[in-house]
Amino acid sequence: MAIKIAEISDDEFQLGSTNILNGLKEDLKLVSGKNIFPVNVFPPIIQKLVGELETTLNFSPDYTSAAILYAVSVSIGNRIQLKVKNSWLEKSNLYMVLVGRTGDVKSHSVSFCLHPLMNLDKQNFDHYLLKKKEFEQLPIEEKSKTTVPVLRQLLLNDFTPEAFVKAHYFNPRGIGLYTDEIAGFFNSFNQYRKGSEEESYLSAWSGKPIIKNRISGDEMRVDNTKVDIIGTMQEAILSSVFQSNKMKNGFIDRLLFVLPHKYVDNKWNDKDLDEKYIGWYSEFIEKTFQLSENSEIILEFHPEAKEYLYKWQNSQKNDFDFEYQRGISVKLQQYVLRFSILLEVIYSICNDEKLHTISLKTLKSAIKLRDYFFENAVRVFEIIDNTYYDSLTEIQKNVFDKLPQQFKTGEGIEIILKEDLMKIRSFKNFLKDEKLFKKIAHGIYEKQVF
Repeated sequence: MAIKIAEISDDEFQLGSTNILNGLKEDLKLVSGKNIFPVNVFPPIIQKLVGELETTLNFSPDYTSAAILYAVSVSIGNRIQLKVKNSWLEKSNLYMVLVGRTGDVKSHSVSFCLHPLMNLDKQNFDHYLLKKKEFEQLPIEEKSKTTVPVLRQLLLNDFTPEAFVKAHYFNPRGIGLYTDEIAGFFNSFNQYRKGSEEESYLSAWSGKPIIKNRISGDEMRVDNTKVDIIGTMQEAILSSVFQSNKMKNGFIDRLLFVLPHKYVDNKWNDKDLDEKYIGWYSEFIEKTFQLSENSEIILEFHPEAKEYLYKWQNSQKNDFDFEYQRGISVKLQQYVLRFSILLEVIYSICNDEKLHTISLKTLKSAIKLRDYFFENAVRVFEIIDNTYYDSLTEIQKNVFDKLPQQFKTGEGIEIILKEDLMKIRSFKNFLKDEKLFKKIAHGIYEKQVF
């Protein structure tokens, strides 16, 4: 039975969440200093749902939280956008990869969060079959005057490049691409025409128009592009999947990697998720969908949030130790805008409030998400590199090679200045990389062997 959001009372939440919060504190002790998904960016009821799913179904909070963000993004499509400037409208496109081990119930977490959208797709499919049957029964002269029914889908999980554009064409508000093993999706890039498919998804991430020439000779064009992608991947195959152009053209920089530092033990138990939470979540997604189905909304930042945004962005570092960090940082700054849209929508639905502006609180929460995904991206890059040495820039490799096996800071500075290899400040930051150098005494370092 569906349950109204208001029926889960504050008292019940406070009572039921005590063990969950204690568990989170214990988790923090277990992974002290590690990168934990900041579930406190969500309203209390969603925090509670995430905790219940972990307790009853062994769903990692990281996977569940990410999948909820994805489900909300698909639900609103391109109907809710953020006006950053007069010439800059941002949509909430998310490209997510859930990384883990075999048996970490990654796919189950995603399926639960997408289930309400799958139900909407089933309703759309049943409606399409009905209209198609009615159309086929029309006299020939009537058919020529009647619009041919089309299938409107929100999610695709088995698709060719042409099918993806066709689905978006018939559902202009947007499409969600969902696949269990996303490695196959990436490996299929350019299977049809070298270079074209990957470029299409790069354009879709930015919301640029996509034009597809069909085999039939017809052309399809989607102008207000809104594409969300989510899929799972085994940690062991990261290196084999992300090679060549997917590294060089910046595609990987656009991916949000979900990589828990603490995996949940997949041990069966007799605890079951209360149906009221299933009902609440279904209603939550349905309300989110209907909000954007009935109207187009252009959000703006509250003045204090906008001032904070520019100060934050202008304070972001430009001198990265590794070039890949720069690419990740730039794309995640844009994701801060997208996270802001999603979190504002989530709070609006949960609190039954009208959407107006994006608050300072929401923006700060979006920045927390940015920090989480940045750390995960760095971890993924380290896994991808066959050797850490290969990820260095040519300048860094040159400096590393010129240094003796053991050296003092002053000796290293003398070497880089003599050959004009690197600035002193950059060199000192370089020495902080524990994967390259081991500090054996004050001011004395030893190179790690590759």
